[in-house]
Amino acid sequence: MSLVISNIEKQYKILATGTVINALNGISVTLRKGQTLGIVGESGCGKSTLARVVSGLEKPTIGTVTWANEKIKDKAKNHWRPHHSKVQLVFQDPYSSLNPRQQLGESIAEALRVHKLVTKDKIETRVDELLSIVGLTPDLKHRYPPQLSGGQRQRVSIARALASEPELLILDEPVSALDVSVRAEVMNLLIDLRSKFGLTYIFISHDLGMIRYISDVIAVMYLGKIVEYGNWEQIIERPMHPYTQALIAAMPDHSIIGNPETLAKTLQGEVPDPANLPTGCAFHVRCSIAVGACSERVPVLLEMSPEHLVACPEVKS
Repeated sequence: MSLVISNIEKQYKILATGTVINALNGISVTLRKGQTLGIVGESGCGKSTLARVVSGLEKPTIGTVTWANEKIKDKAKNHWRPHHSKVQLVFQDPYSSLNPRQQLGESIAEALRVHKLVTKDKIETRVDELLSIVGLTPDLKHRYPPQLSGGQRQRVSIARALASEPELLILDEPVSALDVSVRAEVMNLLIDLRSKFGLTYIFISHDLGMIRYISDVIAVMYLGKIVEYGNWEQIIERPMHPYTQALIAAMPDHSIIGNPETLAKTLQGEVPDPANLPTGCAFHVRCSIAVGACSERVPVLLEMSPEHLVACPEVKS
């Protein structure tokens, strides 16, 4: 079983002006069962849009997402519920994703009732089990979201996602809103859950340290495109694309980098307007190795070494 994302494009049209926003521009990637795909990039690169497309919350303008040999966009309405039971999304802010007027136990129980996974008389027992699985005591089920800490709320969000017995879990910046002292605990929990239940993850973050900690393969995104793809050793220790190098150079902790000499200078300038992308390579206006032709040709991902892809013709293997 695998997730196949094929040539996904997503556009948004601003009705007032008719302007078209290009959020995703031809994303293709395959993720095998049990793997974790880390997606990293600056704000506005399309990470969260891709998460929403894969989860089925957004329809792609072009392209397909296939999970368990079934194309998501071709599903009939009566097939959406089984899909959402197998593919779950954990949001960045647990406070906004939980109903502040609903007890935590009821929030989890609602997912169990919707997907009809247990009988009514076993719902409360299952809620207690799920809270215990994520490291919370069952007596918290009678509390409301404002009565919990940020870390506890995120654990509840994870428990609610697990309630439907998913196979693919999409984690959209799941620890970025938490205190530093709590992040490691939640990350260790996610790793334990992946092993215990055989889950497949898409882990989205702007923090390369977190991406390295949990990911098997990493996709670096810039303005709706994947500009570099490979395993964490290739991406973190031997980055080839100047954008990847600049992201790593901007990290406060360089102790995880295998070869500091590969780092480019930090990025200059601002991210271009996605409604008015530069011609050719969208990164060339900020790139330290750009040449004249970069403003004319659109780069494609090329294999520089086994399963290490880079979208830059100026990079040499």
